[in-house]
Amino acid sequence: MVRLSMKFKMFYAIITASATLILIWNIIYTDWNYAQLIHLLVFGILAIACESLPVALPKGGYVTVSYSIFLSSLISFPLGVTLIAIALSCMLIFGKAGLEQPLYKRVFNASQYVLSLTAAYAVISYSKITSFELNFKSIGFYLIAAAVYMVLNMTIVTIILGITSGKSPWSIWAVNFRWALPNFMALVPLGFLLALLYKNWGALGLFLLFIPLLVSRHSFQLYIDMRENYLNTVEALVQALEAKDTYTSGHSARVGKLAVSMGEAIEMSEEKIVFLKYAAVLHDVGKIGVSETILNKEEKLLDSEWEVIRSHPVIGETIIKNIKFMFDIGNVVRHHHERYDGKGYPDGIKGEGIPLESRIIAVVDTYDAITSDRSYRKGNTHDEALVELKRVAGSQLDPALVEVFCKVDTSELVSQTFGSEPVQVAKANFRA
Repeated sequence: MVRLSMKFKMFYAIITASATLILIWNIIYTDWNYAQLIHLLVFGILAIACESLPVALPKGGYVTVSYSIFLSSLISFPLGVTLIAIALSCMLIFGKAGLEQPLYKRVFNASQYVLSLTAAYAVISYSKITSFELNFKSIGFYLIAAAVYMVLNMTIVTIILGITSGKSPWSIWAVNFRWALPNFMALVPLGFLLALLYKNWGALGLFLLFIPLLVSRHSFQLYIDMRENYLNTVEALVQALEAKDTYTSGHSARVGKLAVSMGEAIEMSEEKIVFLKYAAVLHDVGKIGVSETILNKEEKLLDSEWEVIRSHPVIGETIIKNIKFMFDIGNVVRHHHERYDGKGYPDGIKGEGIPLESRIIAVVDTYDAITSDRSYRKGNTHDEALVELKRVAGSQLDPALVEVFCKVDTSELVSQTFGSEPVQVAKANFRA
């Protein structure tokens, strides 16, 4: 942990120390007997299996489907049994997940689970419910306890992700909550069912229901893989373009990075930043439909050739609109060459009538074009490019966005390549 920030270390120390004290207290004050040890063994094995089969999120963190196991244990047994089972599930991870999880991450994940479950158990203790039962009162308190666990679990993990990524924990939390809520709601009834089966049928009924849990995990893995395939599709389209236009190699990736930086600067939501990044990376994809002879021509272009060049935003829109997951990105691509004064193409719209994402792309696209080498000239410096952007602000470019861009640090962004999207998608338990 020598390379981790002091803020990370302080937060880590608070979480782990608090969880350790709570765990020790509950171990000491739990009324242990043979039955409690059997409960611990059964739920510990299931929890370890779930935690050993995580689904990696696109921008850091993992999710598992062990929430139902945690909840059913929480509402059925003394807190000491649940906390030990959950702590063991984090520390005894096996397989690929075990190899990828350093000890300090395992300790943190165990600690945040202990704190979240303790808070949820406090709700059940307040209700005076002493054993698992299904009636309106108990279900109401169980749902409140589940909500408390979900919120605290998400909050602790998003704080640590915010500290390590430098992003706003609130923005990460807001996106995660929107995705997590329906999934948690789906897994809460499954937790009740697990508890009911275990109460009436013992370990056999529990392990039979564990199979649908594994299916749920597999479905979410397929979903994440599908998102990764979307990214691969985008990259393939960009590579096809840059194979034709050798002088713009890396241009789309740089525009994508710079556009994301601007989106963060104006505090766009994480989802809109993803949308902006897709659009920025694909803004010139319509050049696939333009002849290589025209794209790589070193002499001055004829009027007819300029008309062909100016058709690429429309071609790009046509290509993208047939890809369902791209949503309205085609519209952004169509308008990235519109001018703020209305003299652009293809539709001649102006001002704020131009989509915000298109206006952002226009700024960063212009900057990269100015600073990049071409066959007929050498690229200008960063400072020279800023002077030119300010000169055309209000005519070609949105002046407010030019002002924002002038404050963006481009020193590292332009050298990076297109990477994974900045979104955490949640399904069940969060962990770092």
